[in-house]
Amino acid sequence: MKSMFKKRTYLMLLATGLLAASMNANAGVLGLWEGEWTQGSLAADFDLNFTSQNSAGAFTGYFDWTCTAGITCSGREFFSGVQIASVLAFTTTSIGAGAVNIGPSNYLGLLVNSSTISGTATGGGVWRAKAVPEPATLGLLGLGLLGIGAFRRRRHA
Repeated sequence: MKSMFKKRTYLMLLATGLLAASMNANAGVLGLWEGEWTQGSLAADFDLNFTSQNSAGAFTGYFDWTCTAGITCSGREFFSGVQIASVLAFTTTSIGAGAVNIGPSNYLGLLVNSSTISGTATGGGVWRAKAVPEPATLGLLGLGLLGIGAFRRRRHA
């Protein structure tokens, strides 16, 4: 009986650990975020990809813009910046080929939590981005849920 209890306890701890790992996988800013920018009646959607970040908080990345509501823009805008605690400040370093009228050149953001950034742009407007879960994160979440389900099924049997 004690052996079965230990087995169940270990299974529950494993499932909980997998769930916790999946929730913390996006704790930093590295990776893909989806966002929206607005200024008055103007609006644009973008994918925000933080490609590298060092231990001092300096990072690089790019925006992929898709414009809506009367703005002409498309293409990629590269940037570099720095994260100090939950504050992000970054500046455009270059614009990709074929890009037209892409957003302002300076951005300020606040990492509200591990999945949301809210910010402003010096050229005007506000922006908000949500983290896109990585496939590995979703896989870990699924494994954790399967572990909890198996534990509950065995417990009721």
